Amino acid sequence: MPQGGGRATVGLPRSAFGGSGPTVGVPAGGQGGFRPGATQATPPAPDDIVQLLQLGGAHLAAGRLDHAGQAAAQVLKIEQRNPDALHLLGLVALGKGDAANAEKLIATAAALMPRHVNVWVNLGNAQREQGKADEALIAYRRAEAINPDYPDIFLNRGILYKDSTDYAAAVAEFEKLIELMPDNAIPYLRAASAATDAGRFRDARTYLLRATERLARIPLPLATTLSATYERLGDLEDALTWADKALAIDAASGGALAVWSKAKRRLHKGDKAVLAECRSRLAALDLGKVSVNDARLVSSELAQICQEAGDVDAAFRYFTQQNGHTARLPELGRVNRTAFIDEVGTLIDTFTEGFVSSWRELPVPGIEPGHAAAPVFLVGFPRSGTTLLDQIFDAHPQVQVFEEQPFLRAVRKSIGGYPKSLAGMDEGRRAAARDLYWQELRDAGADLEGRTVINKMPLDIVHAGLIHRVLPEARIIFALRHPADCVLSCFMQDFVPNGAMLNFLTLEDSARFYGRAMTLWRTYRSLLPLNVHEVRYENLVADLRGEVEPALEFLGLGWHDAVSDPAAHALARGSIKTPSYSQVTQPIYSSSADRWRRYEKHLRPVMPILEPHIRSFGYAL
Repeated sequence: MPQGGGRATVGLPRSAFGGSGPTVGVPAGGQGGFRPGATQATPPAPDDIVQLLQLGGAHLAAGRLDHAGQAAAQVLKIEQRNPDALHLLGLVALGKGDAANAEKLIATAAALMPRHVNVWVNLGNAQREQGKADEALIAYRRAEAINPDYPDIFLNRGILYKDSTDYAAAVAEFEKLIELMPDNAIPYLRAASAATDAGRFRDARTYLLRATERLARIPLPLATTLSATYERLGDLEDALTWADKALAIDAASGGALAVWSKAKRRLHKGDKAVLAECRSRLAALDLGKVSVNDARLVSSELAQICQEAGDVDAAFRYFTQQNGHTARLPELGRVNRTAFIDEVGTLIDTFTEGFVSSWRELPVPGIEPGHAAAPVFLVGFPRSGTTLLDQIFDAHPQVQVFEEQPFLRAVRKSIGGYPKSLAGMDEGRRAAARDLYWQELRDAGADLEGRTVINKMPLDIVHAGLIHRVLPEARIIFALRHPADCVLSCFMQDFVPNGAMLNFLTLEDSARFYGRAMTLWRTYRSLLPLNVHEVRYENLVADLRGEVEPALEFLGLGWHDAVSDPAAHALARGSIKTPSYSQVTQPIYSSSADRWRRYEKHLRPVMPILEPHIRSFGYAL
């Protein structure tokens, strides 16, 4: 791999091959942090410094962070401004989650050896870990100016774009990485992952199949990911074929066995012998010998099998086990687990009758000139039927639904001092926020002039006050389900873990999250003239037309027969991002309604939290 600057630098170049870790190398030539031939303020480093740096780089590559830090510290005792040692110490700090200190150390190293590409990449990584996207992009550009073909630039810049949900930009970076490393599986897997996050599962499959054509040997992660992608697309036979190939590589692969089981039971729905076979194979795995993520996947699949077989107690035990593994995922170490629920608390405290009465009066706009319809938001607590409604509405030829894209996040960030600043918002600032929202939609491909555009982001329910202040003409579809069923389903669901979804790892946390979110929603309804239409999950699965036709009328649309077969639309669309994909690609079923009663003894401790909302929404206890 090209290093730039005329020599290798500290450590082993592992990030392009093994994830998002630091780019490091082994010092050569006894040059410390300086390029051969450069004017040097100090004499060349003695051999013991080189040996210490080599030792530190080896410790870092092996994950022995304390030992790597000790080696760097010894070098700095001999040579206080040795840039390789500062770089190494910065990587140790980054590995320990202290990105701010890492940035300071690596920035100092970069100033001392400004022509070393990997130092700039690692500086960008330290900035990225702190959410400093703009600064990180500058660092990556500095690296690219030194060596435009250095793979780690594109790997890490792609990760930054992916983390920022700019999936198109991420895919472009990973495609460049594929050009530079066509015989390595990692770029294809990264491109497929970004495409998957964007809901482009067919594109993900294309990247993975291209890898199988180009690589001399198919590694386990590639076979497993291809199997999972086929399963996601509903191509269950192909999913099983690739799962079998993965298991031929490693029969004890928890991830491969979990996707094999999921495809098998979907293909043979309700077959008790298949359920028993899947349960037996999965239960035989020693979860202490697989990765935390694979243990999570296996536990999740065992829970689903037991639930389908009617073994409620075992299912609940495995769901609890699944969430326990999720809580231990290494990538969650830097996730703020309380930020979202704290934000909900701030909104509850802020939105009072006195606060709303203090708002500067603004005219209520009509439909934006040139737009086909008013903006529409599909909200509700997770697992309330929003994905099913997404497929139903998107099947209508006059509707375009965007699934779980954070359009409102950019609007919130643009409004300094949110939410308190909503009170003093004037027409100019509201117009700017509106324009930003339209641009976010257009950038995602919205046909605002031709169709009714629905923004489906369930937890935007907590920002209904923002919606009303910036887009008071908006129409809101509120998806509602029995609170006990909703909370139970959230606890059971193997969500992609993030700050909000981590509130579902226990039943108590799930119930408290529901209680806070719905307290806020009911506050909004009491204080603001929101334009809301409610759709109940229980009514939807019992009588689709009877529940959907009034919702379409609310949106100014007539009935269309295409909306009556959401499963067919979901399969044709092939881009369901949420965990509900396997349910909405089946014919509508009502077995999930009142499922909570089968788990009533497990739910009993949290029912006092849910009871006020159950009664408020008119459900039975």
